[in-house]
Amino acid sequence: MFTVIESFILARAKFYHKPSILSSAALAILLVCGQGQLARACRYNVREVGFVDLGIELYYLFGYISDDTAADVVSKFKQVTDAVLESSNIVPEIINTDQQKDHPAMKLLDLQQVKSLPAAVLVSPDGQSYPVSITERDRPFEETLRSAVEDILSSPKREEILRQVIEAYGVVLLFEGADTQENKRAKEAASDAIELISSQMEMLPKPIARPPVLIVMEQKSLSNEEILLWSLGLDGEKIGKPHAAVLYGRGRWIGPMFKGEEIDENNLASVLFVIGADCECGLDYRWLQGTMLPARWDEKMHERVAENLGFDPENPMIKMEMSWIARRGSYSYAGVPFGYQELVIEPDSNIGVDQNSLYEIERAPETRKNAFGVLEYTAMPKSNPVEPFSERYPLADGNSPFSNTIFLLVGLCVLVLTSGIVILVRAKKS
Repeated sequence: MFTVIESFILARAKFYHKPSILSSAALAILLVCGQGQLARACRYNVREVGFVDLGIELYYLFGYISDDTAADVVSKFKQVTDAVLESSNIVPEIINTDQQKDHPAMKLLDLQQVKSLPAAVLVSPDGQSYPVSITERDRPFEETLRSAVEDILSSPKREEILRQVIEAYGVVLLFEGADTQENKRAKEAASDAIELISSQMEMLPKPIARPPVLIVMEQKSLSNEEILLWSLGLDGEKIGKPHAAVLYGRGRWIGPMFKGEEIDENNLASVLFVIGADCECGLDYRWLQGTMLPARWDEKMHERVAENLGFDPENPMIKMEMSWIARRGSYSYAGVPFGYQELVIEPDSNIGVDQNSLYEIERAPETRKNAFGVLEYTAMPKSNPVEPFSERYPLADGNSPFSNTIFLLVGLCVLVLTSGIVILVRAKKS
C-alpha cells in the first residue's frame, strides 16, 4: 500500500516505460520503504469516504416572507420545499422579514432588487448566495416554486456526473472556452491524466472497477447549467478560457478550479491520485470531504452506491468511524475551493458559531436546526492560484507525517544512488 506520492512515481515510471531510470532493484527498495504505511492502513480509500455525508457541507434555501404574505403562500412554501428537498443536501428555512430582522440571513436579501415577497436565496457551504426566482405573473405560486426548486436540484450535466461518480473512479469536468485550439489542448491534457491513472489502478490500496471519465460541457450548454456553474464559482457568460474541475464520491469537488494553461496532465493527475489513495495517506482530512454539488440523492442512488462499495455509507457505525477519522485532522486547511474554512465535528450536541456571526446552531445526531452548517468561515478571494502538489495537499498534523517522510526520503536517496550506479555501469560497458 503506497502513499499518494509513491503511487504517482511508480505510475509515471510505468506509463512512460523508463526501466533504465527506475530499475527493478530501486523499485523494490522504494516499495519496501512504503511499507511503513501498512501498519496503520485505513480500510477505506478517499473515494469511499467521499460517499459518506457527515452533514457538514449543507446548502440552505432561505424563503423570505412578511406579515402581509398570505398564509396559504407560507404553507405552500413549507410543503413544497420540505417534500422536494427531503432527499438532498439542501435545507429549507422560512424567514419573516418583519419579525426576524436580526436573522443573519437577512444580510443575503437585497431589498432593492427584490420588488416583492415571497423571495428566496440559495446559499452554498462556501458562503456564496444565489437569488432564486420563485414567482411569476399569471402562474400559481406552488407551480413556480416547485419548478424553481427542481431546477436547483437537478440538471442534465449534474445527473450525468452523479451517474458516473457512482460507478467510476471520478470525473474530470471540462468547461469549453471560446477558442477551439485551447479546448482541444485541454481535452488532450484531461485524457492523458485519465490514461495515467488508468495505467496504475492495479497498484491502488483498494481496487476501483472503472477509471476516471471525462465529461465535456460545450459553450452552448452553459446557459442550462447555471446552478452547477454557480456551485463551482463560475459564471457562464465569463468563461472565455476552458476550465476543469475534478469530482468524485457523492458529487464532491476536490482540488482547485484549473483554467487555461493550468489544465495539464500533471495538475489533473495530482488531484486524481488523491481519490484512489488510502484515507490515512497523510492528507488533511478535509480533502476527504470536498464540497458537494447541490443535488438530489434518492434511495435508488443510495442502493447503487452500497452495492458498488460493498458497505452502506449511510450506516450509523460507518458515519461514526468516518467522523473519528475526520476529527483527527489538523485545523489548518489551505485548500477549500473558495477560501479558508474550519470545520468542527463533535459526537455530542454542541453549539457552533461561525466567526462572521453568520449562524449559531445546535447540532445533535440527525438533528438540523436553523443553520448554515457547523462551520467557522472566513471569507477570502474566490480564485485560488494553482499550488504545488505538496502545498495543495498539506499533511495532517495528527498522523505523524515525519515517519512517512523519513521512509520516503530514504527510499528516494537509495533510488538516486542505485540509478546512478546503473547508469555508470552501463556507461562503462558501452
